[in-house]
Amino acid sequence: MKKIVRQQNYLKGLIESQDNKFITKQILRCAIRAVLEPLLDNPEAGVVLYRIINQTGLAGLIKRVEFSDIEAYNFSDESENLRERVWADTEFLCVMTHRFVSIFIWDNKTDSKNYVRYYSIWNSKLQDEALDIINRNSIIDIRQFQEKFRPDRRDNILLNSSIRRLVENMDEAAKDAVLGFAEFQAKPAEASAEVREVAHEIKNQLSICDLYSEIIRKYCEKNGITDETILNGVKCIARAVKMSGNSLISLKSAQSKELKQCDLKNIIKIVEDLTKVYFECKNIEYIVESKANLKVLADEDSLTAVLVNLVKNAVEAFGTENLSDENGKYVKIKAEKRGEFAAIRIINNAGKINEPERIFEKGFTTKSGGSGLGLSICKKSIEEQLGQLKLEHTGDDYTEFLIKLGLVDGVRG
Repeated sequence: MKKIVRQQNYLKGLIESQDNKFITKQILRCAIRAVLEPLLDNPEAGVVLYRIINQTGLAGLIKRVEFSDIEAYNFSDESENLRERVWADTEFLCVMTHRFVSIFIWDNKTDSKNYVRYYSIWNSKLQDEALDIINRNSIIDIRQFQEKFRPDRRDNILLNSSIRRLVENMDEAAKDAVLGFAEFQAKPAEASAEVREVAHEIKNQLSICDLYSEIIRKYCEKNGITDETILNGVKCIARAVKMSGNSLISLKSAQSKELKQCDLKNIIKIVEDLTKVYFECKNIEYIVESKANLKVLADEDSLTAVLVNLVKNAVEAFGTENLSDENGKYVKIKAEKRGEFAAIRIINNAGKINEPERIFEKGFTTKSGGSGLGLSICKKSIEEQLGQLKLEHTGDDYTEFLIKLGLVDGVRG
């Protein structure tokens, strides 16, 4: 009788060979999109091998791949392309073209539902090791693609370096988050509150990334050219991602914010650039008044995040109905000197806030689907910067939030 020898999950062994690197599932989805979308936007000869069991946030993209002219082979357990079901919780994406080869392998069996362990190779001689493992469990002969698509690495030095740096940065962000969670395990009640607050901050910044990405995509689709709109969008995305990364890093330390002299006029300009996206296709006037050269004691990223949150709230307060039918709607940011302090006012005429006395309570929200965390986080952040945030006025005529921060001695306008 012929002895049947079952294969092992050698892909998991590859992951373990890279020191059990962790990556968040959100970053993983971003990486998958970063590899596949350019291929779909600029069709060329290539092949995609994939095993993606959890397609949350990716189903539409995968359908586009399957219905495109690109050769695509699915290796899910139900696929006819698979010899044996030995990969269990291990998934992968391999993209091979004449210009680049990228391989991502990840395993979902971890102690956290938000993280996966992963292995990555980009335009490397080591790519054959992973492809050989897949080939041994494939009905399709993958060696034909290995021979056909062998990009000249000398032509891709800059691209390869950039991709590797991106992966390294994602590594660091994931490691920082893991360290942060580990440090908070000893005090779970505090950890839960911290994680929710940081998640809220990240959600706000990533919403900017999502909106600007959509604007860039539509603009490129329509015009096929690069101009200031795209350049500003890319700049804002970079800024928002940086702020999100800093929020993640803050998980691993309970230290106070790093306060230093900041140019308030420059911060207001950054906030203006970041938040313009919230006014797209809305008939709301955006007024920014910040002429005085005020230097304040603050944490630049934290103050920027607070102002972005307040402007976003001011726009959302108008709701979504009849925005294009009514004139006179506005949101205003105004920075000025008040004695020994810098005053930043965020004003809109969206109407009165219900139960204003509860506006800074954790869990209290006036928005459907809101978390009730945003304003309490903002208040705490400003207080950590030795400042004050309060609801100065709310009525049928207008609503105003006021931030007061200390001016730096010797540069008070």
